[in-house]
Amino acid sequence: MSVRTAPAADPWICLHSENFELFTTSDERSGHDALVFFEQVRLAFTEILGVKLPERRPITIVAFRNEQAFAPYKPQNNVAAYSMNLPGRDFIVMQDLVPEHYPVGLHEFTHVMTSQAGIKLPVWLAEGFAEVYSTLKPSGRKIVLGHVIPARLQMVQAGMIDLREVLRADRQSPLYHDDDRIGIYYAESWALAHMLKFGEKYSARFDRVLDAIGRGESSEQALQTVYGETIEQIQLDLAAYVHGNHFREGVINGKLDKPVTEPKQVPADQVDVAVMLAAIEIRGPRRQEAVNKLQELTDANPTKLAPLEALAWIRLAGNDPQATVTSFLRALEAGTRDPNLCFQFAIKMRAVIPDTDYVAALRRAVEIDPGFSAAQKELGAYAFNKHDYAEAVTRLHLVKKLERKDAFTYYRALAFAAFQTGDLKEAKSAATRTQEFAVTAEEKRQAEEMVRFVNSDKTPTKAPGFGDNPLPLR
Repeated sequence: MSVRTAPAADPWICLHSENFELFTTSDERSGHDALVFFEQVRLAFTEILGVKLPERRPITIVAFRNEQAFAPYKPQNNVAAYSMNLPGRDFIVMQDLVPEHYPVGLHEFTHVMTSQAGIKLPVWLAEGFAEVYSTLKPSGRKIVLGHVIPARLQMVQAGMIDLREVLRADRQSPLYHDDDRIGIYYAESWALAHMLKFGEKYSARFDRVLDAIGRGESSEQALQTVYGETIEQIQLDLAAYVHGNHFREGVINGKLDKPVTEPKQVPADQVDVAVMLAAIEIRGPRRQEAVNKLQELTDANPTKLAPLEALAWIRLAGNDPQATVTSFLRALEAGTRDPNLCFQFAIKMRAVIPDTDYVAALRRAVEIDPGFSAAQKELGAYAFNKHDYAEAVTRLHLVKKLERKDAFTYYRALAFAAFQTGDLKEAKSAATRTQEFAVTAEEKRQAEEMVRFVNSDKTPTKAPGFGDNPLPLR
């Protein structure tokens, strides 16, 4: 059996630290120093700035040797680093590990950190914050951030675009994809974030702006309400700010008591590396070439999970159902360890696959991860609709994470299923919970009806209100 690997002339090494893994074609010392830097920055965010990040969710950094090696993986021109999310993994992809380029990696880390922390920001604020925090430097007992970025300052001094257009742009806006204007968009977003956070007139009320945006207010509304200024006046203030001669920086006092663990080099499976690179390249302009590489890797390494799972994910995002089913079933047969792949396959392909494949995918998901509540809930709904009430109760009990919006339907189903199995105590308890979570008048009526139902002496075959409709738990 032939094994395709990364080019021999460009071998990849892998280093692990507590919260990062790094794949690079640079040398071990450069990789070590980069991981120490990123671990220190992460500590600054969590220990001093108080950002809550999930544990046991390492970030993967992929760093090339130079701009030429990075070129095939660039999503667009003038990019030296970018972040992306692939199933189960957060990536930062960097041109190289030259220390002078750490700030662009830190910009992308800020995006990943914001995402992992569940913080949702409008694009101008996300990019502006990422630029401000790209200058973050732990220094003894303090953190310094907000150092002026000369290239951004020069660009915004040369001329700004309408601030309303900046505030309203999202990642689908023409402005965000215009090579001639994206630079000024980033520069103006940075300048505005810098002025709001550090400017003497604005900084004291900036937290109120963040709170208002967090409650769903538009950026324009939040700025105008909090500061009592029109957007036009704020833009005039911004123009004066960037042409001023004094820029404040932030100094946050605090001590990083937790030591950074030393990164260690670990063996790098070159087939897995090649799969990872193809999966990254697929998101860029050479998608078809990358898909072809991934197919070759899959064919050449039929017993390895990485290429099988990667190709299954790619097919799942495409529009060829048969290819999707074939790829997933190969991964399933090989013993996939990706519960989310199994779940997403079951949900997205439900209309075109037989029940046996649907249930097999879900069962594999919960076999790998018994705490996968969404998959347990799906299996519970399937069993309920097949009148297998004992199985439905078992699966519903295994749902450990339940959103409030789903609670009424969940407890209503559990009450009826438990009643059908003869567990009156469970049925009555669940029926009572339906009353707690009923919101609409119709839900309150159904909750009362369910309570009467489980306290009756009758054992009808259909719960009140279900009729012949399947149980909607998703």
